[in-house]
Amino acid sequence: MKKTFTAAGLMLSLFAFGAFAKSMKGTISDEHCGAKHVNAAEADQKCVEKCISGGAAPVFVSGDKVYKIDNPDAVKDHYGHKVTINGKVTGDSVHVDSVKM
Repeated sequence: MKKTFTAAGLMLSLFAFGAFAKSMKGTISDEHCGAKHVNAAEADQKCVEKCISGGAAPVFVSGDKVYKIDNPDAVKDHYGHKVTINGKVTGDSVHVDSVKM
């Protein structure tokens, strides 16, 4: 019985570390160019908008990490912009709760 509770507690702790909310600064880019558009220059913004309108998925670039965005509609007004997002990170994906420039 004691082993069952210990195993259950261990599993719950692993799930707690799997997804966590955090605030991160970075740039909204597209999956084809990724980290190439971290300067947020006007040319970069136009390229990101063009790629996304052509079918590429938006991504969030923070430091050297590129995150897939689970809910891309949350960033549709920020393609190519430097932003601060609040969201839940799970592996290499982020679910965006809010975006600020």
